[in-house]
Amino acid sequence: MHEDNKLAENKLIILYLLSKMGVSLSNNDICQFALERNVMDYISVQQCLSELTDAKYLECTKENGATRYSISPDGSNALGFFQNRITEWLKSAANDYILNNRQRIRSEYEISANYFPEINGEYLVKCAVCGIDGSRILEINLVVPTKAQALLICNNWKNNVNSICSAIYSAIGKEQ
Repeated sequence: MHEDNKLAENKLIILYLLSKMGVSLSNNDICQFALERNVMDYISVQQCLSELTDAKYLECTKENGATRYSISPDGSNALGFFQNRITEWLKSAANDYILNNRQRIRSEYEISANYFPEINGEYLVKCAVCGIDGSRILEINLVVPTKAQALLICNNWKNNVNSICSAIYSAIGKEQ
């Protein structure tokens, strides 16, 4: 395989892995996948992560001293266009990694979303992400007018917590 094609496939498999995992992955998790399955070497992983982040296909956050990556909307679009260029062997390797590690990785975060009726007929929605040690990484409390809205927010939080957290961190972490 031509070197440019291999680099492109390496980037696509990282996007695929993050997309299918459904939660952000640490640099260590991505390296573990790549190295254990002889997909790419450490330097190649770092090059791909850097280039994907620079291209805004990945969102990068620092949490408790660890760098975590999640796929951005642009990354999801690119993956949608080019996913057919990933060999079946690589997809299988990624799917195997996900199957064997999803529970461990997801357990690194406790995600919660609940709602409570208020006296005035509105609903208080509490959404949170906690670390392994139980510490709150992020907590959001909202008051909404309807139960349907409260349910929607809870479902969206649980299904999209990485992109929501990334957007929040990006918005409030910028210097003006």
